[in-house]
This record gives sequence, structure tokens and C-alpha cells, in this order.
Amino acid sequence: MKKLFLLAIMALCTLNMSAENKTADTLVVTTTPAMHCEGCENRIKSNIRFVKGTKKIITSVPNQTVTIVYDKKKTKYDDFVAAFKKIGYDIKKK
Repeated sequence: MKKLFLLAIMALCTLNMSAENKTADTLVVTTTPAMHCEGCENRIKSNIRFVKGTKKIITSVPNQTVTIVYDKKKTKYDDFVAAFKKIGYDIKKK
């Protein structure tokens, strides 16, 4: 009985994880002004993480990109535009 119960719980967890992955979307943007140092990257990461639904932020100064993984059910592109604007950046989809 315990094995059946544990198997059912594991199945539910697996279904839940696969459902979460389907709601995630990736946004790649460039910033104006351009990022030029670690301070720029830290400023972006420390502020954009508060946008609802944000799961992961990857910045790249050499490529001049910010990659954001987010829950598309909780937020939209315009929310990121507003968040970047608050910290002095304009963004454009790449």
C-alpha cells in the first residue's frame, strides 16, 4: 500500500513539473544604453528578478544580451519593458 501511495505521489510531482515547463518562456533582449561592466549586470539582475513570474536571468556583456526565463501566465513583455525603464534601460527583443 505504501509503495502504491509513493508511486502516485511521484507521478503527480512529475506531472506538475512538466506542466510548469510548458508555461515557461524565454525572452532575449538587448539594452540601451549598452551594458559595459559587472555593475550593469548586477543592477539588471537585482531589479528584474522582482518582475512577477521571472525564473532566471542570464546577462552577457560580450554579447550585449539579457536572457530571461519567465512564466508567461504571470507576466508579459510590457512588464519587462516597464521594469527595465525604472532602472534606466530601454530594451529591444533580439
